[in-house]
Amino acid sequence: MAKQLKIFPERCSACRSCELICPLVNDAKLNPDKSRIAVISFFNHYYQLPYNFPTTCRQCADAPCLSSCPTDAIYQSKDETQKICIDYEKCIGCGNCVGACPFGAMYFDPVGKVPFKCELCDGQPACAAICPTEAIVFKRQNRFYSKKLSLQMEGFIRLCEQNKRNLQKRKIKK
Repeated sequence: MAKQLKIFPERCSACRSCELICPLVNDAKLNPDKSRIAVISFFNHYYQLPYNFPTTCRQCADAPCLSSCPTDAIYQSKDETQKICIDYEKCIGCGNCVGACPFGAMYFDPVGKVPFKCELCDGQPACAAICPTEAIVFKRQNRFYSKKLSLQMEGFIRLCEQNKRNLQKRKIKK
């Protein structure tokens, strides 16, 4: 079992501390545009509170970004995290990896013209350390498989669309 980030969306308060600490630790700059983690807030008028979902690279065992790279610049580390890394010496900045990620967790720096992603802060993820609600935890767990999770995400999207339709039907009946 690899040590990876475990996300608990139900615990997230959307304080966005993770989004601020990430570029500070990785780039020595307070620049949220370079954050490798993003908190997405979903608002539903039926429920008054937002649903906050921190999202970052899942370090997939079957990483589509890795297989999409024409120069083998993306590789899996051999340490206990088995994280997916970028070798910037080999990277040509084509962006294939950005388009291949089904979770939108691979970003592209338009200034440096290179992709960037979470590489777990060399085994000490700052986002997990700073999270006040423990919505982000660094622990041993089974590896993610992108195909399985992307299918789950597709199911989630369909469920959301169905809920919207049901709410609209209720409003029409009233």
